[in-house]
This record gives sequence, structure tokens and C-alpha cells, in this order.
Amino acid sequence: MSATPRAAVPSAAANSPFASPPSAPWADADAAFFAEQLARSDYARNLGDTLRALYGGRPRSLIDIGAGSGLLGQAVIARGGRWCAIEPNAHMRGRLAGLAEARPDLSIEIRDAVWQELAPADPAAPADLVLCANIPGPIGQARALHARTRPLGRMLAWIVPAQAGPRSWCLAGFLPSHLHGEDITPGDRLALDELGGDLAPDTVHLVPWTFRALFPDRAAARAHMLDHLGRRGHVVDDLEARLDRHLDLALVEADGGVIAEAPKLSAVFLWHS
Repeated sequence: MSATPRAAVPSAAANSPFASPPSAPWADADAAFFAEQLARSDYARNLGDTLRALYGGRPRSLIDIGAGSGLLGQAVIARGGRWCAIEPNAHMRGRLAGLAEARPDLSIEIRDAVWQELAPADPAAPADLVLCANIPGPIGQARALHARTRPLGRMLAWIVPAQAGPRSWCLAGFLPSHLHGEDITPGDRLALDELGGDLAPDTVHLVPWTFRALFPDRAAARAHMLDHLGRRGHVVDDLEARLDRHLDLALVEADGGVIAEAPKLSAVFLWHS
């Protein structure tokens, strides 16, 4: 983990076609894949360790905006804590409901909502910690997101992609740039530029981790990559042959199949009371 105060980074992000990428609701299969493979990765461990260190322990009240499956929130909140998990995806809310049954020590409110609907007088506020982890908003609507989330708690943390690599589907970074064809501007630079000096976080902490996905075999990994590339309309000459060469080099044999890994770097934007 590294921690450095950072000012806004000059760029043309506000006018960039990549500043506010379109987002669409996840299909259940996509949400399930992401949740299962994220749990296999070191995301919750690395980010959880960082957030607990920054907070100085475990918060007893948490507003978790874009809570997903609850993986990171569970790594952060104290036993017996009050957790407002805000999640617009039905599949993820189902996973949160299962977590609530498994953790009767926690008071978990699961809410079907998006951050744009939050108000300063939210019944869950003020919380010890307000968490926005990898949600749409920091890149494209950063100032609006800050206005909605800053009043809700004593400490506010955003987790924003900071790798010099693609920021779309979770395994895009497994592929070389000639295959994924995406913008590789670090997302934290775009977000800081939008926030400007007046709303800049007190500190930014950089946390590396790795997204790991297990596939039953090479054919399943290949089909997954082709499906996502096809959805994004990225067409290059000899796409399948290029992909096959990369799979031969980059897939790792493992118990139960093969693993594809994408290196990640998360920036934790932190605002204190």
C-alpha cells in the first residue's frame, strides 16, 4: 500500500470519450461470474486490510454503496455492526440476503437503490464509514457523487481503478492492448481531474491486487474472452488466432481447470470529517 496526498491531475478527461463509459445492468450470469471470481481473488483481503488500517479498526456502522455480494463490506465492518448495503442488481441482492442469514450478528439492511437517489437525511446516516467501491460515478460524475455521499458519514472512501489498463470487464486486463482495444488511462486520474482541487480527497492510497478467474478448461476461457470482445464490437484481423496464441502463453494450469489473471491497482480516495 502506498499513501500520498494527490492534487487533481491535469488532463482532458472532462471532454474524453472515455470519461463516462456506458453502463448497463448485469445479466445474472455476468453478476454470478464476477462475484465468484472476485471471491477467488485477493481483492477483499488487500482492500479490506487497507480500509481497516485507514479507519483504525472496524467501523460499527457502514453505508456500502454498490455493495455487490458484500465481499468487501464483510471484510470491513465490526461484529454486531449496522450495515446499509445499497445494491441495484437483483442477483447481488440475493447474495447479500444469503450473507444476512449467515451473519445474524450483523444488522444488514439491503436496499434496491442507486447512489443518485441518496439524500443527506438518509435514515442510515451518519455512518462511521461510507464506502463506494468500483461503482459508476467516480469517472464521469465525480462531483455529483461526492455531493451525494460526503454528507452521509464521518469518513468517506471511494475505490477507483488506477491501473494503466482497461477498466471495463473484469478480465480485459488479461489481454494485451491489441486484443482488448480499450483506453488505458488510469481511472483515478480521470476522477481526480473531475473533482478538481476544491473536492480532492484528503489522501489517496494505492493498493495492488489481482483478479483471478478459474475456468474448467481452455475452451471455456476462450469462449468467455470471445463473448466479451464480441459484445464490445472490437474487431481485429485474425482475432481468434491472436487470442489462441495469448491463451497458450498466459493461462495457468490449476486444480480444477485453468486460471486467467488480470493485474489491478485500486486507488482509495479518502475524505475525513
